[in-house]
Amino acid sequence: MKTTVELEELITRATDSMWGPELSALLETALALAVEQGDESGEYRVRLVMANNAQMTGDTDMLLTNFAWCLAQHDDDPLTFPMEPDEGSDLMWQFKWMVGVLGADPRFTTEQISAVLADMDDHFRKANLGLSGVAMARFESAFHNGHLEQARAAYSAVISTERDNYSHCDACVRSVAMDYHFSIGEQAAGARAFTEIMEGGFSCGEEPEHAISVALLPLLRAGETDGLASLHRRSYREARGNADNVGIIANHVAFCALTGNEARGVALAERHLAWLAHDPLSHRKHLNFLTALGLLLEKVVAGGHGEVPIRGSEHAALTPFFGQHSEVLSAAELAPLCWQAADALAADFDARNGNDWHAQQVDARKDLVTATYPLSLGAETFGSPEPRPVAEPRSNEQWRVRAMDLCAAGLYDAALAAYASGVRGTENPRELAALHRSAITIHGQIPGEKSQELLRECVALRAAALRDAGDEELASLAERADALLTGPDNSDSNDEKLAVINAELLVLAEHPEALCLLTAELAHILIGLGQLEDARTALVALEHAIDDWAASAQAGPAAAGVAAGVASTAAHPSEETIARASSQYASLMLHLAVEGGDVDEMNVWVNKSLEHETSVVRRASALGLRARLAAQRGELTSALADAEESTELLVGLGARESVAQSTQLTAAILQDLGRTDELRSRLRFGIKQAQLAESPYVLGLAYSLAKNLVDHGSDEEAIEVLDETLNNSGIEIGDHDRGELYDLLGTSLRSAGEPGGALNAWTLGLECFEANGEADRVAQLHMAMSSTYQEAGHFEAAAEEAQSAVDVLSAALAGESKNDEQPSVDYPALIAAYMQLAEMLSTGGADGATESIDTATALAISAKSEVLTAEIQLVRARHLFRAGEVDAAVAQALQASSALELLDDARQQSVLALLQAAHMLDNAKRHDDAVAIYHAVLGALEGDRQGQEIVRHQLADCLEAAGRSAEAASVRAEAEEDRQHG
Repeated sequence: MKTTVELEELITRATDSMWGPELSALLETALALAVEQGDESGEYRVRLVMANNAQMTGDTDMLLTNFAWCLAQHDDDPLTFPMEPDEGSDLMWQFKWMVGVLGADPRFTTEQISAVLADMDDHFRKANLGLSGVAMARFESAFHNGHLEQARAAYSAVISTERDNYSHCDACVRSVAMDYHFSIGEQAAGARAFTEIMEGGFSCGEEPEHAISVALLPLLRAGETDGLASLHRRSYREARGNADNVGIIANHVAFCALTGNEARGVALAERHLAWLAHDPLSHRKHLNFLTALGLLLEKVVAGGHGEVPIRGSEHAALTPFFGQHSEVLSAAELAPLCWQAADALAADFDARNGNDWHAQQVDARKDLVTATYPLSLGAETFGSPEPRPVAEPRSNEQWRVRAMDLCAAGLYDAALAAYASGVRGTENPRELAALHRSAITIHGQIPGEKSQELLRECVALRAAALRDAGDEELASLAERADALLTGPDNSDSNDEKLAVINAELLVLAEHPEALCLLTAELAHILIGLGQLEDARTALVALEHAIDDWAASAQAGPAAAGVAAGVASTAAHPSEETIARASSQYASLMLHLAVEGGDVDEMNVWVNKSLEHETSVVRRASALGLRARLAAQRGELTSALADAEESTELLVGLGARESVAQSTQLTAAILQDLGRTDELRSRLRFGIKQAQLAESPYVLGLAYSLAKNLVDHGSDEEAIEVLDETLNNSGIEIGDHDRGELYDLLGTSLRSAGEPGGALNAWTLGLECFEANGEADRVAQLHMAMSSTYQEAGHFEAAAEEAQSAVDVLSAALAGESKNDEQPSVDYPALIAAYMQLAEMLSTGGADGATESIDTATALAISAKSEVLTAEIQLVRARHLFRAGEVDAAVAQALQASSALELLDDARQQSVLALLQAAHMLDNAKRHDDAVAIYHAVLGALEGDRQGQEIVRHQLADCLEAAGRSAEAASVRAEAEEDRQHG
């Protein structure tokens, strides 16, 4: 039957799509439609694409099922079911995968594997196809199953068989040959094959990342370590997105173990541990991963970190490998389970194959446990030392403080648990009232009607406790105002809060505790509103109220009660209660100083706050502020100590998001101290804390780490950090942040020698900045792409990107001018874009360079930028020189040099402009004219012996070209003297 238009469209979309989950869903739809319509021809075409997708995504069962169905249909009716009904869907090509697929699972017998090989040979011969693919399949089967004599003969057959349309690709043939040579001890042959792959640029679906991963250990053990760290990161980066690459990941885990990078190895292993369960038929890859993980964990244990938890080891999907475990296993617990599972798999393979090849592979990995080949792959560690534990509360007041700390950290369940512990520990109504107020605050932070119901219940409990304490006035205040006053501050509630507070202050002016509570809340709100003078007045009143309250305690309950006219229990606070009020006062004074920007006042109150503060969160905050103040004074050592203590307190509390925020401060101080390794370790620790908290702080921390790595030339490591953040951060990334990450990724890739990857990253960054309406950032990325194309000699593409930058900036400036908006882009950026456009048009020999130069000049004059005007003259000079107008070009360069010489901080640009004029004359073979200008440059560089040395060599070359050899020799001697004294 004829395939319907609807199904035809689905098949076309499928054949044009990249493999992956989205293609799988599309194919399921297409298959259901084909079956529903009874279209076996259409079903055949769909199943062939399904087999392709299954091969690429590691779904062996899907691959076998669809291949078997399609082969049966083809054998029964080859006209209706041809070998290649659609481009890229080739039944005989898929035949090449079958032998390896069966061999990777020991449940398939040797006889079954041999039968498939024979069937493949028969089909290829009947179809009059070349036999190169058959020879390669025979070689791979013999090698991977340990039949080495057969493998040797089969490899000879592969080499001698003429290549054809069904040959394995060049990358795959070389990769398998390399693996074979390394495996049988032919190190030199394996290294040659690897060199061929890398230098020849051979690639395919999983190459060269697979070949790199296989070559890492042999090259490491041979001492050929140059570039291995970069290769490791490149291969891992390419392989990490596909679960079918679990074998490649295994090789990287083993590499980390052998090079002393156990922490990195654990991070990789945890990230991909679930992949063991991805394809239940891919046991050869499972065996590789198990032995690599066993090796790594043995190294971890030997290094004294056996207690490190291996996250993901508890998952039920891994039960076939490690048994059933409901808890996360430690490295020490998981290591023997890995070897046990590996030994069992190896025994199954060897029983089928009739040899001990796989057992040898396991033993070889075990032998590496005592071997080490140190090679730094980064600064990953197993985290900071165990934090100082926060002491378990021993009083009900301490439980209250703990509850409020946990609430401030956003850990509401833990906060309520602490509140409950406090309540269970006391029957004192005053203590219960204070605890219930903390619960009111906690529930006020949690959205939802249920929390509001619980809040109202806690208000009732607090009021009842206060009445039990004999304080009717405070109980009534709780019922009237606590629900409102303990809720979040915002524009809707602040006016209502202020009205309530002012009214209650009039009513309760003689109640010391109520006065303190209300005045503190008043000051807090006023500071938040920026009404700092009013807040200071409120804080003066609060100080007096606390003093009066404390004095009433010293006067005794009877006198205080008579003086105040209230119940004695309300007027006789404990020392702990007064300390709490004083601590709150100091904290508010510090807050006021911060909001007012008064550094001297900050220094005073941060120390006073720390003297009595019992709250972990407020203490950590004060320590962080003191660290920033010390850093501003240049006292970096003390600043670091305070920042570290702040972080330590928050770690002990379990406030991961706050820890991540605090880590940013520590990292900034470490950067100022130049302690790069510690900085990176701290940033990685902060990233992990942010990830566990699912906090957006992960973005800033990851960006800081990647930026530091790029700044210090560790581009591959930076690429990995950025890739992980962009694709596996677990949080939603906004357009601006995503654009910034892609921008840095592009910079990293460009520095790593991957311009194509850089252009792709910047293209994605462009889309993000465009979506966020950031014209200046869009233009910057166009300019980065332009310069990258320029470096590669693609001047037309470079000009197109520069033109895009011009267009974006021009449109943004025009729109802002029309709407009378403050410009978000500046004219220097637009001028720079025109200059780059002119340079690329001129270099590429295209029209329009002069017009762009004229436009840039007009803009620079309008912007009154003498520096830019002179720099544009240099662009014009180069353009004129390319056009053959040497005199005009030199004149422009000399004019630019003179103009720059008159400007502050432009001496270097002036000298470079002068040198450009000399180069132009030199290149035009007007050497005598050039000599004079070279001497002028040397005069301008007086005192810069290194610069003079470089220019003297250029002058000497010019003199030689002019036939003035004796002078050239003298100048070279002067250059040598510069070198010796430079």
